[in-house]
Amino acid sequence: MNGFGALFIYGAALGLAAYTLARRDTTFRNGIRRAVEQATIIMPRLVFALLGAGFLVTLIPTEIIVRFLGEESGFTGVLIGSLTGLVIASGPAMSFAIAAAFASEGASIPALVAFLTGWSVFAAHRVLIFEIPMFGFRWVRLRMLSVIPLPPIAGALAMLVTA
Repeated sequence: MNGFGALFIYGAALGLAAYTLARRDTTFRNGIRRAVEQATIIMPRLVFALLGAGFLVTLIPTEIIVRFLGEESGFTGVLIGSLTGLVIASGPAMSFAIAAAFASEGASIPALVAFLTGWSVFAAHRVLIFEIPMFGFRWVRLRMLSVIPLPPIAGALAMLVTA
């Protein structure tokens, strides 16, 4: 996590803790209890997601990650990141861990933005498990057609911002 991100997260947590303490009721205690409950649920998932991402990145040579998702890959890297996001069948802990592992191996910010955008709007596993059974193929087709341009657009915008 970069300096600004850490400062924002920790600052927000401290600010909210101070606010709940100032209320002088059970809000602070309830917040701590809820945080412990969430940590108990999330931590095991996060540990295994980080392990899985670490193994995945170990299986993919760094040269391939840099070649297809690195700075030199340009818009092709954005397209590859978009398609990769589509096929990663995982939850947020795993997808963000993969993105972090790709970043540490040399993937560019635009490719990672496209990857995470592709994962969030396509999520093939979610489409198969939830969307088609609940809404039908026609609805899913219309939704897919409407979001196809989003990952490449997000990656292209990231290219403009980071250039």
